[in-house]
Amino acid sequence: MILKTLKILLLISVAVNAQTGISKSYYPDGTLRSEISYVNDILDGPAFWYHQNGNLQTEKNYSYGKLNGYVREYFENGLLKEEYFVKDGIKDGTQRIFYDNGALKEISIYVSGLRTEVTKFDYDSSYSPSYKDFQAGNRQQKLLEKENADLICDADICPVPAGGMNAIQNNLVYPEHALLYGLEGTVILIAVINENGVIVETEIIKGIGLGCDEAASDAVKKTSFIPGQTNGVTVTSRVTLKINFVITGERKIVEDKKLAAADVVKKEEPVKEIQPEKIEQPAQEKEIKPVPSEQKTPYRKAFNIASIKCEQKECAYPMYGIKSITKNFDVPPVAKRLKLTGEIIVEANVDKYGLVTDTKLIQGIGYGCDEAFQSALLKTKFNPSKENGEAVDSKITVVYPFSGEE
Repeated sequence: MILKTLKILLLISVAVNAQTGISKSYYPDGTLRSEISYVNDILDGPAFWYHQNGNLQTEKNYSYGKLNGYVREYFENGLLKEEYFVKDGIKDGTQRIFYDNGALKEISIYVSGLRTEVTKFDYDSSYSPSYKDFQAGNRQQKLLEKENADLICDADICPVPAGGMNAIQNNLVYPEHALLYGLEGTVILIAVINENGVIVETEIIKGIGLGCDEAASDAVKKTSFIPGQTNGVTVTSRVTLKINFVITGERKIVEDKKLAAADVVKKEEPVKEIQPEKIEQPAQEKEIKPVPSEQKTPYRKAFNIASIKCEQKECAYPMYGIKSITKNFDVPPVAKRLKLTGEIIVEANVDKYGLVTDTKLIQGIGYGCDEAFQSALLKTKFNPSKENGEAVDSKITVVYPFSGEE
């Protein structure tokens, strides 16, 4: 009798403590992570999981502990990633999988859990999703309205980045000169976004200079937006955005290293007499050997020790010598001011007509010098590489010891 009473009490206790309702979980920063519906500790009803930016990640529906209905997964910006139907826990019907740009990747047909047909599609880099595609799993406008976010626009519902406000920051490229001078601050701009979520134009309201204003505008233009709405209809609208420039984490570590290197000023050496230029490059030599630092001369005389290597017996070479590259090299003022030194190594494709068609940086020194040197190569006319006496397309490696010391 006592044992029977204990069993009854245990059952009553389990029934009382059984979870019923919506269970929520959160990310460490307090952002909602999931909302899952239970009835007597059994999954029953809708269940949602969210990305940290607030957009939907996964949505499912349960009935008495079994999946029933559509299962959908979304990318961080709200685009649909995968969709399929489940009946009593068994996949049934059409499954669609998408690329991260919204284009269709694969369609499969399931019958009672067995895949009977599959069709795959190649990636289409030219595909551009519409704002309606982003709205499927996007909650940014609702979140901003709920949080009373400080967003100013001329529409009833403001346009917002599909991936959240952090999407703009993620697209931000910190200008090198701003990093050099430790510039931080906030750029305020107005973006005009049409009814399709496309950036029409941007206007800087408050800038901080050193390339940050342009970088902020570029970051906004790279971001996909959900258009604003007035009277329930999408419209072209103007929205004020704030883009923050803060040097933190890896950016600061890298910049500290650059500044430390820039503080090392080498003793100026007398310029050696320039000898006639010679091409002494064995055909089999492929290894790039660094030039000893004691041989480095000011950038105006760098052509004295620069080298070019290739796989052909006769390498492509500047028509008027290495000095023609130096002449085309527009050295950034900051490199001269910091008396920057180091080697720039670039691979260049030179066609049989002696034109540089492409460049690839192998080793650089930063501060705009690498881009300026590649630009100089593109401007320089070459005598093409030769194989068996015939001009041929080739790839050359240019090693250019740079010194900003006057």
